[in-house]
Amino acid sequence: MIFRATQKVSSKLRIACTAIVDSHPSMVEWYCNLITVRRRQFFLFTHASSLFSFWAPAAGSTRDDFGQVFRQHATDTLRDYGFTNADTAKVIDDGPDAFAKATDRGVIGSMVDYTKMLRHAVDYEGGLERRGPRAMNDIANDSPMRKIGMESPAEYLRQVLRAESPHNITVHRTGARAARSGR
Repeated sequence: MIFRATQKVSSKLRIACTAIVDSHPSMVEWYCNLITVRRRQFFLFTHASSLFSFWAPAAGSTRDDFGQVFRQHATDTLRDYGFTNADTAKVIDDGPDAFAKATDRGVIGSMVDYTKMLRHAVDYEGGLERRGPRAMNDIANDSPMRKIGMESPAEYLRQVLRAESPHNITVHRTGARAARSGR
């Protein structure tokens, strides 16, 4: 697994991130940010290729149990969204885990948007107690995102796994729609 960690995550886990540079995201590459909502810390994990995301409590997490926490929450979330074990195996491996610097501004920007949407929903509904894990994850996974051609991350991940590559690969790599002839 490649975990692209923000500065907040690397500070919390007390890890040094390497500078892994690759032009195309791997299917087992996940971004991770640490956010605080109503004085509770959460990790926001976002799949680099599809922007599929989920939240996991960060309280008490250490580098030693980070991979296990990620894999358990990721497996549960993917199952909750109807992904098969074969699908899960394509985006989660057994290790070893590598920690790298977060580099894709499109993914980081999407994570910032997800965080703002979660905070707004929590404030609007009167607290975290009123939002279960699925409702928290739906905030990110049901939102159309520009980076993936205005598709929802959950549906986009299904397409990526079905085709083994995104159907709108130009949008994914460049962030812009491909020019169509005759227009």
